[in-house]
Amino acid sequence: MGGSEPGAWDSLTRFEFGAGLLHVRSDLPIATDGSFTPWSYRYHGLVLRVPGIRRVRRFELAGAFAAGESARPDQGEQLPDPARFLTLYDLKHPAVLDSAEFRLLAANDGATPSQLVDELNGTRLVCRERRRWPSVSIARLFPAGDKLLHLAVGGETSAVERWLESEAVPELLPAVGAVGVRWFDAGEGKHVVLCELQGPIWPLPPSVAHDLGPAVWSAYRQEYVRNAPGE
Repeated sequence: MGGSEPGAWDSLTRFEFGAGLLHVRSDLPIATDGSFTPWSYRYHGLVLRVPGIRRVRRFELAGAFAAGESARPDQGEQLPDPARFLTLYDLKHPAVLDSAEFRLLAANDGATPSQLVDELNGTRLVCRERRRWPSVSIARLFPAGDKLLHLAVGGETSAVERWLESEAVPELLPAVGAVGVRWFDAGEGKHVVLCELQGPIWPLPPSVAHDLGPAVWSAYRQEYVRNAPGE
């Protein structure tokens, strides 16, 4: 490869922009777990049949940062506190959620059981992936750990990218147990950063830059993971 032109290696490590993530936070009383957990497992099996949905993972709040923390308490309106459950759906593209197959599932077999309707509170974000470290091709599922350090942060895209590249990622990636970092744009100035972890260690989350908006760190332990056939 001695004759390679400058920048050839960079082109090999780039990937197409546009992978999607459906990010669902849910809260419900512990007493309803007996109904919620079996239903969610059944629903996950059905949703993985939808073309373009690659993986489903469910997490429960855990670790020393379970309560979250505000990056700047004087920032005004804050992001919501971390929810008890976090479910992540890896998508080939956000438009998968607009497909006839997904809409049909959501309207029928995916409907929330009646006994949970009044108990379940949640928020739903449709996100587009912007960067991943290491830069694994979008054609491959990003390596998954058994835990997740999760950041919800507000700010200009350029400011978030600068902070990630210069401060957060260089601090997180060398941490014991760190598998990789992904950054998602959730629209309207909202961003989600996921640091995949493996093993018993919870690294300290980096301080969020002061030129960014409100931020909440939280930690989740993976309770369920299932890939679509062929992934």
